[in-house]
Formats: sequence, C-alpha cells, structure tokens
Amino acid sequence: MKICYVLSYRAPDYIRTRSILRALRQIPDVDIYEAINTDTGIARYLDTYRKTQEIKKKFDPDIYILGFRGHEFYWPLRRLVGNKPIILDALMSPYASLSRERKFGMPGVAVASAWRIIERGILNDADVILTDTTLQRHFYQQEFSVSSSKLLALPVGAEESGAQIGSTEYQTPAKPQNEMSILFYGSFLPLHGIDIILEAASILRELPVRFDFVGGNEKQARKLKAKCTDLGIIRYTHRRWVAFDELINLTIPGADLCLGGPFGDTEQGRRVITGKTSQCLALGKPTIIGKIDEDIGFVDKKNCLLVPQGRPQALADAIQWAFYQHHHLPKIGEYGKSIYSEKLSVNVIQQLLAQTLADLRRK
Repeated sequence: MKICYVLSYRAPDYIRTRSILRALRQIPDVDIYEAINTDTGIARYLDTYRKTQEIKKKFDPDIYILGFRGHEFYWPLRRLVGNKPIILDALMSPYASLSRERKFGMPGVAVASAWRIIERGILNDADVILTDTTLQRHFYQQEFSVSSSKLLALPVGAEESGAQIGSTEYQTPAKPQNEMSILFYGSFLPLHGIDIILEAASILRELPVRFDFVGGNEKQARKLKAKCTDLGIIRYTHRRWVAFDELINLTIPGADLCLGGPFGDTEQGRRVITGKTSQCLALGKPTIIGKIDEDIGFVDKKNCLLVPQGRPQALADAIQWAFYQHHHLPKIGEYGKSIYSEKLSVNVIQQLLAQTLADLRRK
C-alpha cells in the first residue's frame, strides 16, 4: 500500500506529525511518501502542492493523509488527487477555536459562521477524519453532522526516545536546594488556562516552588510578566522558545513536576488530552492533568495528579501535596508512563491506523 502524507503547516515538526509518521513506518507492507513543507511562511502551500504533485505523478499513492492543520489545503489536495481517499487529521476544530475559544478575539468570532460552512464541507467530503478523543468525535458528529463511521479517535502520541540525556550540548541549570520546579510549555491558548496556573502560583507564593514557563508570543510574554507582578509571583522563569530536542532531553526531564492540563475549563479544553500531557507521561514525569469526561485510566495520586479544570485552588492543592509528598512522585511518574504506553502511545496509533488503512483499501 502506498501512502502519501501531506502537510502544509507553520510547525512542520509538530509532535502530531512525528507520531503519525512513526506509526505509519511501523505498519508492514506500507510505503510512505512525504509531501511536507520546509518553508513555514505563506509559500508553504505552494511548496506542499509541488511536492504532492511530484509524488502523485511518480508513485500514484493509494491513500493521502492530510496532516494537522490542513483545512486550508484540503480543496487544492482534493482537486489534485481526484477520487483517491483522503484521511484528514482534524485534531482540533478551527471553527471551535474561533467561535468558542475566541482565539483571534472578536475578528475571529465575526468570521466563524462563514468558516463553519467551509469546515463542514471539508469534513463531510473527507473519507476518514482523525481527532484525539471520543469527546471530540461526538463534537464533530453533533456540530457538523459528520457520520460516526468516518471518525477515528487517535491519540496525539509523543516522542518516546530521544538523544542521550546529559548531552554536552545542554547543561542542566542550577536549582536552589529544596526548591521544586514546575514546568509548563505550550502555545498559551485559552484552553491551557495560564491565568488559572498563575492564580494557583499566587496561592503558593510562600512555598519554595518555581514555575518555569516555555512558549507564547511577545504579547503573551508581556501579559505573563504583568500578571506575575500584579499577583506578587517572583519565583518563575519564562522562555519563549526551546528547541524540541532540548525540551525532551533536558527541560522536561529536569522538572520536578509537569503541568499537562488543560486547566482553562473552555468548551474545547473539556474534550482534549493535551500533547504536553502525553509527552510528559511518555518520559515518566509526574504530571498534573485537567480532568475531562474521558475514560483513559487516569487515577489521581496513582499515575498522575488529577484536578478539575478552572479551579486555581484545586491546582494549588495538588502542587502543595506534591511538594510535601515528593517521595511519591517517582512512582506516580512510573505508573503514568505505563498508562501512556497502554492508551496513548505510538504503538496504539499504529494499530488504529493499520486497521483504518485496511478498511479503506477494501472499499
């Protein structure tokens, strides 16, 4: 079976892409061809189109997989490949981000209704739609009238092995004795609940815990600093960017406790398991997870620390428990890695994709 993985995204090395490609390479008798952009600006669309066109002409793939976040590239791809099956990775809904999460503020809300029509057409044309939870599957069914038979809940996955920790390229920064480091990294979307995290940090001002933030744009960085000043938070650091290999080989392993979230208690946040949750669990780190109504097997104080979303006091209580009961954290991290392997790993992704590809080929 010949599969073409198509991607035109500003972050072509996003963990979702890495996980799916790794899973596809593990499936027997499948040849993978990659039409992935190298340009991250507006020229990425032409870059991806040219690569897809070349692969189509040379190899004539049986199935095309359009990776996250490919909605704007869907119709050019459909026109190019004709009736060949397209699997669309609709990990997150742009319409929900615009209308419910207010990702771009009021301008985003203003165009959301028009985008909903476009998104619905794309989803109903695709042969298979990938998302990450059964809650997201139900959302697509209800919001866009998508047939349940087309929807597959596929975990985000994680980088499960990297370069040797302790590489001479990176050195672990010195940490004050008896201070606990708490890591959050991500894009600072509303569902992540940065304000909830900062309110929890304010509650814990007297406790020797340091919050290390990675991510966000320049505006969000200014807002973070101003909020910390207003709340009297002094034990924190912020970096806007960390190389991925440094993240998985130094930053995450070097943290005492990781914030997986989501903590924002937004509509979309109540349906997802964040990529950072999977990544931190995969590396065996004790992780605080925002509870959603999905039976993954997360158990508070056994394989994670589980907290209700939108509750700064609950998050602060979990961090305080971890500080005073830190001797339990290694075992929680160990069990967390086990639940990742069982429910969220690349092997799980491989099994689900293999069945889906086989079903498509039989049609």
